[in-house]
Amino acid sequence: MAEKTTKSTAKKSSTKPKSTGKRLSVTIDPDTMAQLNEYLAQFGYSKDEFVKKAILEKISRDRISAMIDNMIR
Repeated sequence: MAEKTTKSTAKKSSTKPKSTGKRLSVTIDPDTMAQLNEYLAQFGYSKDEFVKKAILEKISRDRISAMIDNMIR
């Protein structure tokens, strides 16, 4: 015997999973964008990969810098 499907069960199965990430929108001037595109083409990064790595690198550098500042004091 075939199972009955209702609109509610059909709708639940057709919904796509929600993304767990957050979006970031950035406005970049044309000169900087041209430099970024050249860099990405040269090293083969995607914009997404590059931005994620740049953010994590900056956070790491700032933490190290703060630790050094605290040691000097």
